[in-house]
Amino acid sequence: MSTLRHLLETIGSANDAEDHGYVEDAYRMRKDSCEAIQDLITQHVFLAELFPKLQWELDTQHILVFGWAELYDGVNAYLKVSVNEHRNG
Repeated sequence: MSTLRHLLETIGSANDAEDHGYVEDAYRMRKDSCEAIQDLITQHVFLAELFPKLQWELDTQHILVFGWAELYDGVNAYLKVSVNEHRNG
C-alpha cells in the first residue's frame, strides 16, 4: 500500500513538474509510475478489489489528471484504518 501511495504521489509531482516546464521529466515520471502500478495490480490482486476503479483509471489515463488524488486519498484512508485496527488489536 505504501508503494501504491508513493507512485500516486509521484504522478501528482509529475503534474507540478510539468507546470514548471519539466515536460520530459513529467512524462517519464507518469509513465514509470503507471507501469509500476500496473505491475502492483498484477502481483497483488487484492488492490483491484480494494480500489475497483484503479484499472479503469490506468486504462483511461484519468489517473494522470484527477484520479491520482482520489486514489491517494483512498489509500491513505485504508492505511489509517489498518493502523487503527492494528493498535486496537
